[in-house]
Amino acid sequence: MKFYSDNEDMWIPLTVTTAVVVLLEIIFRPKLRKVSLDIMENADLDILKDSAKNCWTNIGVTAALVLTVDAAMLQADAMSPHFVSEDEIGTELEILQLILDFLAGISLVYCMHSVLSCVIALVYVEPLSNTDAIKFFVANPASMGTPALSIGFACFYTLVAAGIWVVGTSGIYNATAYFVLLAVIVGFTIGETIDKAGFCPEAGRTKKSCEWQWTTENWNDTSKWPWFAHGVQKNEKAKHIYRRMGLAIEARMAEEAKSASVKAQA
Repeated sequence: MKFYSDNEDMWIPLTVTTAVVVLLEIIFRPKLRKVSLDIMENADLDILKDSAKNCWTNIGVTAALVLTVDAAMLQADAMSPHFVSEDEIGTELEILQLILDFLAGISLVYCMHSVLSCVIALVYVEPLSNTDAIKFFVANPASMGTPALSIGFACFYTLVAAGIWVVGTSGIYNATAYFVLLAVIVGFTIGETIDKAGFCPEAGRTKKSCEWQWTTENWNDTSKWPWFAHGVQKNEKAKHIYRRMGLAIEARMAEEAKSASVKAQA
């Protein structure tokens, strides 16, 4: 019994797909440390250990859930068209099925890698004190970025595999709409990630600081409000909520400054 296709050209689409996977890996894998540093940049070091454990737990659970989807894809029956075609499309369906299986398998591997990375990190950090946990992150700067990047890859390849399924079962028109929407969602997700990574809780440190400072010292100067806050001016309920949060920020910052002053004098 042979475990390969009789189609001599079957290697071409699989080679292209493999090349894309390897290329994305080469591009993004070196950014592991940057991802970790972005996550920990504004972390409260006094509770870093607990925060990291929560992050690893959430990432690991998400990866485990996506893993079940990939396993179901690999074990599902071969795709069959839900439409009528006058042309013979058996070879095309075979190619699509092989690409789908490959992507689902790659996604499953990434999910497993993410889960195991989280488990390994939790096992070794759990016995440490918070101070030693900080040392752990200094010595292992990619500990947070590794599982985060792997689950990102896994979700992407799972969505592409689902799109391949749409091509084979519903046709090119539905698949085109699917992949256009997928591109939009991926773009928004990347943009949202970059935006959240730029958040800065320190007043005046970066331009991103103005995204929260407008609720405190710049409350009366609407010209300094960020773009997303302009619609708040005519909404009294929204203004009340944001102002409450601004006053809470001011109160807590004053308490922290007073506490720091007392410690300095001591």
